[in-house]
Amino acid sequence: MLKDHIFEFYFDQMNELVFLAEVKNQHLYYKKMNKAAAKLVRCQGEAGMRLESVLPERVYHSLYPY
Repeated sequence: MLKDHIFEFYFDQMNELVFLAEVKNQHLYYKKMNKAAAKLVRCQGEAGMRLESVLPERVYHSLYPY
């Protein structure tokens, strides 16, 4: 299904951005991650779904460390 492919694309893109943000520790990568995460949630099509249920734990905690 096309929706699944779109989801996987943004998921892979965000994982790469997480790696870059962790290694280079640059704010720009975190901003891009937030955008990709928002697209992931939209791809799921469930307005009530929380971000942490979509993202791997490592990714979620790098976005929201507290």
